Amino acid sequence: MLDIQKFIGTPKIIVSEEENNVTKFELNYLPRWFGNTLWNALRRIILSYNIWWAITGLKIKWVPHEYHVIDWVKEDVIAIMLNFKKLRFKFDPSVESIQWVSQRFKGIWQYSSDFLKLPTWIELLNTNEYLFEITDPSLELNIDLRIEKWYKYYSVEFLRSRDSEQENVDVNTLLIDNEFKLVDYIKYDVDEVIDDFTGWTKDSLKLEIRSLFAGVSAKEIVMFAGEVLASYAKLFIFDDVYIDRSVLLEYNELNFEKELLPEEMNIKTMPIDALPLSERTRNALIKNSVLYVEDLEKKKKWELLLMKGVGRKAIDEITQSLANIGKSLAG
Repeated sequence: MLDIQKFIGTPKIIVSEEENNVTKFELNYLPRWFGNTLWNALRRIILSYNIWWAITGLKIKWVPHEYHVIDWVKEDVIAIMLNFKKLRFKFDPSVESIQWVSQRFKGIWQYSSDFLKLPTWIELLNTNEYLFEITDPSLELNIDLRIEKWYKYYSVEFLRSRDSEQENVDVNTLLIDNEFKLVDYIKYDVDEVIDDFTGWTKDSLKLEIRSLFAGVSAKEIVMFAGEVLASYAKLFIFDDVYIDRSVLLEYNELNFEKELLPEEMNIKTMPIDALPLSERTRNALIKNSVLYVEDLEKKKKWELLLMKGVGRKAIDEITQSLANIGKSLAG
């Protein structure tokens, strides 16, 4: 983290769960403009990569292909496949990523996902999902479900290519493309907050997620996205490159505040970025080697006016910004 967090406070996240599977995350506070950068990256990962269990294939007894019509079943085979495609499951993490589960349906009824008889280590997430209707009391429908764990989209072409390379694959397997989708929508807002006491500008972030299934934790979804983002960001950390880490600090360093000793009071700790200055004024100060607020406090107005790029309008802006945090120029 940037050491500017010392002045805008330790980032704290607030999680609140609301109706209709909506979960809200609020993060206060981050450095200016950091909110959009962070949330947009998380949002794209969450929408593109959901790791969960879904159906990628069916085997229906006496049904050789998806265009087959089953007598005494109201829906055609394609409609049945599309209905099974909606189902999502929760598995024991130790289970292998591909599982076949057999089901038997017999008699007149409108069958939903509630009629599935699943092993104890499988939890159905979307209950009461309509599947098909049998209209003859003597008809028995035997269906094998192939349930897989993945994190993106499986196309029919990919499944067909993959299955063709495996041994003992039934050619009558009806392939179902699936995207393993868990989230209905994500929206986020970034509010720029100016604290009257400190004068620093901060980003206050609000992320709202609606899960498609009540049994799915939004925290788990966000945490997976965070792990993915962090792991890829680490690729840009090179062992043979030196960077100045003087402006960086760890999160746990923000949780311990100490009273400064008198000899530490003169140490330059507040970067010029901590002041809510215009980009033009800030760049002018930096080009003239005024990098810290402590440097700015030692300057007089006439000294600043001699600097290239600093005019009377910039002086007024600097004076007001310093006054907002209880500081001032030397004279």
